[in-house]
Amino acid sequence: MKKLIIVTGLIILASCGAVKHKSAQPAGQQDLPARAAEERSGQLAGAPVGKQDDPAPASEAPASLAAAEDQDHLILATLWYQKSAEMRALYYQCFRTAEIALAENLAWAGRTKPAAVVLDIDETLLDNSPFQGWQVFEKKEYNDEDWLRWVELVRAEPLPGAVEFTRYADSLGVEVFYVSNRTVQEMGPTIANMSTLGFVNADSTHMFLKENTSSKVARRALIEKDYEIILLVGDNLADHNGLYEKRGPDNGYSAVDADRKLFGTRYIVLPNPMYGNWLNEIMRQSSGTTSREKLLRLLETF
Repeated sequence: MKKLIIVTGLIILASCGAVKHKSAQPAGQQDLPARAAEERSGQLAGAPVGKQDDPAPASEAPASLAAAEDQDHLILATLWYQKSAEMRALYYQCFRTAEIALAENLAWAGRTKPAAVVLDIDETLLDNSPFQGWQVFEKKEYNDEDWLRWVELVRAEPLPGAVEFTRYADSLGVEVFYVSNRTVQEMGPTIANMSTLGFVNADSTHMFLKENTSSKVARRALIEKDYEIILLVGDNLADHNGLYEKRGPDNGYSAVDADRKLFGTRYIVLPNPMYGNWLNEIMRQSSGTTSREKLLRLLETF
């Protein structure tokens, strides 16, 4: 138990994560039947992640484990996201900073195109932590089939300050776009979920979902043909710049240090301790049969 707490504590500390008040029992759990764990194509075997933003290429993925692996490493990260007031405070803080930065960037006189803001969706605007909690209860790794079942329930709740920020941007005349690694197959339920919650521009014209690649560079370039992106908001560094898609041996520290003046001005990073590129990268650097073994070998101790 002590090791479990240390491992999940590492996951929390490694991101700037947060929590939404809601039951620890995942919403819609009864609608997601227990099945044998299926490995997502291209995902690292045993990787302690939910929906991946940048999955490992299939050629790098080890063979799937024969039996389902416990997802207990997600417990504290998911509970922190669902139950801590610090999470709510961080989201309000990030979106308040986003409002200030948006207004300041909009005032710049050098623009030649209409202004736009680009936002990620999952764990930026929509809370999918019930799906993570379901993984723990069912001892299941991430797989596309169960993720799609969750999306089609249209039950994701808005994260604190998210809806209000899109309305604020719209009130300033800034065009709101969504660039997400949800797949185009998930377009219908995603629009239904977000429009019901009151997000601005929750339609297929303003939503750029994944077709062939997890990289968001090309999709942002499509927006930039007609608009100038003056702010980017997301829980993953790759939501802001393609340079962060491959982090290198220093986990992307040097790239972050070089861009330090962009955080809070052009880039707004939201907390997510449950999954993401940060975790995929460090798992690639570790050896071990299970996620627990990989994570324990990554811990720094005294």
